[in-house]
Amino acid sequence: MKVNTEDYVWAVASFILLGVSYHFGYLLYGILAVYVLMVVLFMEHIFKVKKRLSRSVAAYGTVTGYHEARSGGKYYYPILNYDTEDGRTVSSVYTVADRKQRYAEGSQELICYDPDDPIFFYFADRENEMTRDYYRYIFFGSIPALFVLIMILAN
Repeated sequence: MKVNTEDYVWAVASFILLGVSYHFGYLLYGILAVYVLMVVLFMEHIFKVKKRLSRSVAAYGTVTGYHEARSGGKYYYPILNYDTEDGRTVSSVYTVADRKQRYAEGSQELICYDPDDPIFFYFADRENEMTRDYYRYIFFGSIPALFVLIMILAN
């Protein structure tokens, strides 16, 4: 998940919203409003990702290795080389971590890449990985938001 300036602006707006709602005695409404803003932001991200996926081009890439990261466990990011439709050879690291090395080095895998940004690619059979975290955050954020809504309605 990529964080950009727009996300920081939303974060600052959320803090301001919480502070103002707390000041006027409506903190629960502020918390609920922050959840709604989060859903709007994540839905916007999902829309942008799906739009990007819709214009992608299929190609075969060769797995050349793995980038390893340790953050509460060992994670692997496959590194692929592939040729774009305009003849450029691209070497890129997959942006989604995996707990295992899913592909053998040297194997040919079907990927889809963005012709406007050929370094961005995803595995053709795993396109849901590009948006699943947004859906998870929306779902798990709905649990406390539901409790807040119940508290508001109970008063």
